[in-house]
Formats: sequence, C-alpha cells, structure tokens
Amino acid sequence: SFFIPDLLGAVNAEVNILTQREGQSVTLHTGLTGLHVDDKIFWFFGPDIPNTSIVESQVIRGEIITEFKGRFPDRLQLDRETGSLTIRNLTLNNSGVYQLDIFNTHKTSQRFYLTVYAPGPRPQVRKIPQGDVLDSSSEKGSCSVVCSVENQIDRTLSWYRGEKRLNQTSSPDLSTNLSLPLEIKLQDKDIYSCVAANPVSNQTTKLNIETLCLQVVGMSLMVMCNIFFLLDWLISLLGSPFTAILPALGVRHHIKQ
Repeated sequence: SFFIPDLLGAVNAEVNILTQREGQSVTLHTGLTGLHVDDKIFWFFGPDIPNTSIVESQVIRGEIITEFKGRFPDRLQLDRETGSLTIRNLTLNNSGVYQLDIFNTHKTSQRFYLTVYAPGPRPQVRKIPQGDVLDSSSEKGSCSVVCSVENQIDRTLSWYRGEKRLNQTSSPDLSTNLSLPLEIKLQDKDIYSCVAANPVSNQTTKLNIETLCLQVVGMSLMVMCNIFFLLDWLISLLGSPFTAILPALGVRHHIKQ
C-alpha cells in the first residue's frame, strides 16, 4: 500500500490494488481494528472515480443502521469492527475504484482498485496447412502449428517446451483473437504446451504431435494411394483413349506389355 492525495477531499488516501476471478469473493481489508460504535462508515464505488455511495453505516438514535445501496447491494457485507467490505459472486462490472471514508474525531480514507477477470476459454491448437501464409515450414519432416484464443483484458498467449517459455504475445486490441505460430520437428519428443493466462488464471492445451501432425501426413498418403488406384481403374476400363490424355494432366503411366 502507498499514499496519494484523495480526490474526494482526504489529504492522504491509502491505495490498495486487488485482482480476483469472476464468480469469486473478495474482501477489501482495511487493516483497522476496534472501530468505535459511533463511527460513521461510508463506502463509495465507480468504474473510474468512486462517486456512487454503496454502503452507509452509522448510529441513529442509539441504533446501528447499515444501508447497502447501488447496483449490487445483495452481494455486499460490511464488518463494522474493521470497516472491511466483502463483495460476493463477483462480475466483470465490479471492476473499478472503491473508497472507504470513516468519520469520528477525524476522517480516515482508503482507496481500493479492483480488477475482476474472466477465466476465459482454453486455447485451440491446429496445424497450419501447407501453402498457408502463416506456414514457415520449408524443411522436410517439420510441422507448423498455430495456437489461438479469444483476446481479453491483460491476457497473454505463450508456447512452452517443457517448463521453458519459447515465445509470448498479447494485444490491447480486444476485437481480435490472439494467435501464436510454432514450427516443430516431427521426430521431436519434447512436450509442448500453449498457455492462455491472465493475472488470476490460466488455461493450457498440450500439443500432440503424433495426432495433429503425423495423422495429417498419413491421411495425405492415403489420398495419394486412392488417386493412383482410381487412375489404374480408369485405364483398365477405358484403355488407350484415356492413356493418351494422361501427359496433358501431368501424369506419367507405364502400361505393362
């Protein structure tokens, strides 16, 4: 924590920076103990400036009256002994600035900057087809893949080989997905993982070289075999007239004598 001038009037407002995951709870701890019964406690909130009252707690005619206000009053809980505020079942809209003002013989203020993050989807890994503009594979026996994920605030996308990070990308433009290519050798036995992360969570997809790359190679060979089988069948069916047009199609065929 550190101190900065309070925009709402307090000379020194203690600032705390917090992060939490969507759907979880968070407590804005004041660090205070033994507040007086007659202390007046106010909490304010706003996306950028805390200008909306969400909690008012004070003694009125000898009775402690606590009122929860704003857009999410049913998810708020106040600790009168410390002034700490708990917010349950967080949503992305709970991100913003929270300010505590306590009035007794003097005014005490604290400010909290809370960012709520969505867990986000698991990244997807696919093979880059040969000839694709992203395909940088030029050597035989290699495989080019790309990992992609929906972009969100403060999200990074990284490739790992074992525990070592190979590369990483991020973008402030939330309208486009994050993508990160990788080229590997087919005989590589290392474990590769693509990780999408933000400050409170991460999602990992492991690369299966045998399934993603070698299976595609096998399928290509199967297609080629089927094509040659079809050509042989057409030649046996049509004979010389069909054989005469094969050179024009770029196909060489040797007829058995």
